Amino acid sequence: MFDERNRKVYIGQSENLKNRLATHITSPDEKIQNWDRAIIINDARNASQSDLNDENIRLILETYLVKLFKINRYKVTTVSSRKPSLSATQKTLTNSFKEEIILLLTRKSKITKILTERGDDEVYNDEVKKKLQSKGYAIGKWGKIEAIIDGKRTFLRPGSNKPKGWQVTFRGNKPTSFKTCLERGDGFLLMPRGPILLIPLNELRNFILENDKEAFNRDTIDIFVRFDEEKIAVVYKNTEKDVTDNAIQPFK
Repeated sequence: MFDERNRKVYIGQSENLKNRLATHITSPDEKIQNWDRAIIINDARNASQSDLNDENIRLILETYLVKLFKINRYKVTTVSSRKPSLSATQKTLTNSFKEEIILLLTRKSKITKILTERGDDEVYNDEVKKKLQSKGYAIGKWGKIEAIIDGKRTFLRPGSNKPKGWQVTFRGNKPTSFKTCLERGDGFLLMPRGPILLIPLNELRNFILENDKEAFNRDTIDIFVRFDEEKIAVVYKNTEKDVTDNAIQPFK
């Protein structure tokens, strides 16, 4: 259900659609009282034959939609529920549903970004903040591109998708610029992707200088962050550094 004006969305599931919608019309949830459109997803079968009669498939799709709308900058009023294990058949069905859902929501102009599910999907800004706080980090300031975490200046950079990985560019020569802070090793790089990376700039500086003593004589410095199956690596020139331990959540 969509509150178009406030860009809110609620994702739910029901065995009795008529009664559920009637409830939302007569006594809507306070989190999304002003909803004005509903998109209903089913497989055109009755309840006894529907693949959506499987609760595990519904739970996976609900969690998927929560993530999908978050990366498309909606305020999602639904909390992700448990993520059950699926059999091979359930995974095949779920993947088919996801493809159809993407097609539907794209055609309805509800989304422009899709989840890659490679372990490097972008994480919604507010979700990153909550995850950091839940891990015990002190947030002194929070913005779209900069923050203060544990008293240190932090640069939020999702990166640009390139063949080598997600490119992050350090530039600027002012005392507070991204490149100057890197050269001093002062602060953090926060990449809001996948398990969320929080990398001390002094670690990146040392890694860069080990491979290129003249790096800071140039106007810009480019690094690439690559999410492999078993690890996360920072790549500079032809050398890489394993930064999996800098993820604030487990990386699978």
